[in-house]
Amino acid sequence: MKLAWHFSKVNPRFKNREATQGEFFACDTELRALIREAVQNSLDAKRPGFNGPVSIRIFVSGSKAALLPETAKRYFKGGWDHFHAEGNGLRNAPDRAENCCFVTYEDSGTTGLTGDVEQYHEMAGVRNPFYYFFRAEGQSNKLESGRGRWGLGKFVFPRSSRIRSFFGLTVRHDDGKRLLAGQSILRSHHVEEKSYTPDGWFGEKPDKDEAALPVDDREFIDQFEDDFCLERKKDPGLSVVIPFCEDTWSAAAVIESVVQDYFYVIMHDELVVTVEDADSQTVLNSQTIAGIVDQSPEPIRMAISPLLTLSSWAVQQSSESLIRLASTAGKAASKWNRKAIDPDAFSAMQHAFNSDGKLAVRVPIDVQHRQAAARSTYFDVFVSRAEGAVQKRPMFIRDGIIISDVRTRLIRDVHAIVAIEEPVLTEFLGDAENPAHTEWHEESSHFKGKYINGAATLRFVRNTVADLCQMLSEAVEEEDPEMLLNVFSVGTAITATTNAGISTAESGWPVEFASMTSKENDTAAERLRTLKSKPRPSRSFRLARREGGFRLSGRPKPGERNRGIEILVAYDRRGGSPLRKYSITDFQLDAAPVQIDADGAVFDIVAPNRLIVYPQAERFEVVVTGFDNNRDLFLHARASKESARIRNIREEMVLD
Repeated sequence: MKLAWHFSKVNPRFKNREATQGEFFACDTELRALIREAVQNSLDAKRPGFNGPVSIRIFVSGSKAALLPETAKRYFKGGWDHFHAEGNGLRNAPDRAENCCFVTYEDSGTTGLTGDVEQYHEMAGVRNPFYYFFRAEGQSNKLESGRGRWGLGKFVFPRSSRIRSFFGLTVRHDDGKRLLAGQSILRSHHVEEKSYTPDGWFGEKPDKDEAALPVDDREFIDQFEDDFCLERKKDPGLSVVIPFCEDTWSAAAVIESVVQDYFYVIMHDELVVTVEDADSQTVLNSQTIAGIVDQSPEPIRMAISPLLTLSSWAVQQSSESLIRLASTAGKAASKWNRKAIDPDAFSAMQHAFNSDGKLAVRVPIDVQHRQAAARSTYFDVFVSRAEGAVQKRPMFIRDGIIISDVRTRLIRDVHAIVAIEEPVLTEFLGDAENPAHTEWHEESSHFKGKYINGAATLRFVRNTVADLCQMLSEAVEEEDPEMLLNVFSVGTAITATTNAGISTAESGWPVEFASMTSKENDTAAERLRTLKSKPRPSRSFRLARREGGFRLSGRPKPGERNRGIEILVAYDRRGGSPLRKYSITDFQLDAAPVQIDADGAVFDIVAPNRLIVYPQAERFEVVVTGFDNNRDLFLHARASKESARIRNIREEMVLD
């Protein structure tokens, strides 16, 4: 048996084609894209009737376990002329005398690549994993509820090799056959003045007009398993070997990739990953992952640890313990308001969030295909309070896959996970995903025009957490007008709106926070009663507490947009005016550690302790943090007298 690499010569009857699938995964490193797509494929291939978690073993040879050229040469016969050919697209092709570093990926508890190995074109109604994995491009055999859609994820395997090649060894669960195939995806190239197509195949040379067949020689496969440190034997599943990977790849880097993209399914006991190299073995499961995250580099630890804690809490929540919103909440809606939520459910959310700092909600929603009736489905939201959290957007997890770059409104001071596992909704969102499974697009070819109110439904899922947090925050402010007294030692100014629609400033009553803490101080208590009994004027903005700072937010009327809101800030003093005694050594709004985040507004820092905010949208929010937690802030907020003059100057600059 003569096994070698075979490339087809260009056929003048067919259009020349170049492989560009790698561009879909350019947002990730090659290693992370490999782990992300390979694990997703394994989860989709879970064997029917198998009750345990899918198990994955990843072996990184490094230089220590790399194959010597003498050992490796049998696996690259017939390929070197093509791997070194001009125009083949390889930028760092290895020399045939170079040691072969490799990565081995093996799954267990899966089906293996079943199907007719001689099938060479798509057949209606026939699910053939072998055909779709090795012979199809841009086609997928996965069900609508599966994690993949595009049939491009498998390109991460050759993309990770310096010769754009990989081997696949499968044991099929239905017939027990062991089959080995190799595939290479280069660019169109020339060898000895002959033109070749990009695709190469390892095995026996196929007859003319026939598909190349996989290797089934037992002796050759046994040697292949020994050389590439495989543990497949007779266990059903798929093993992939990536030869000539980057020699900088390490077991630690693999662990980091697994932790970032699959901590959630590991916590739910749906996945176990073992990572090995020549000297070590690390098992990532629901019992070990917390300790592994604690030992990860700081950026990963800071990002994942709070979400891991939230995931651990979410695992403990039964379906019955989740707060269930009314089924009318998500119908054909792109955003929420309080009227869409049952008052009892909203009160339950308030109580849970205010007392425990955590919230678990089941959100119902309807999805409707254009040619079918609406179907009811749902997703779960888990939120935990976290002052100063670095997470700015919820983490969306569809069927165990973290969709990392979903565009949504910002959130602050919370960690949030949106878990989508119900098949109707996973199908809907899967149709909207890009090939790399990192974003949802309303214009996706799999999504656009397929659903009634599809874009609005997609926006609803995206913005649920931001809307819920906004409503809970506003409810606290509305029900507790003295909330800021726990933070500020003196009262803030509030805004009144005249009949002409012009915002004017009205000074709030001064409050001595220290004296109010004493129940025996009758004078302070009387002043507080006076403050409570004073009618609240309508306000165009609100101030809310934040650790180490404050938050300004509101919903300005159209006529109030772009009207300046001036905020003066100082540390409070026991005697004298805090503003007059402000010093630049206390803080400066335009210098660290003070940080200003604006959403739906722009701002000007016109003095070291003076800020003017210009609302630009229906809702706006400005969060200012970085102040000394051990000192009380004095705030004075009012409609800016200089706003018109500043705007006119801007308009003149634009006209000039």
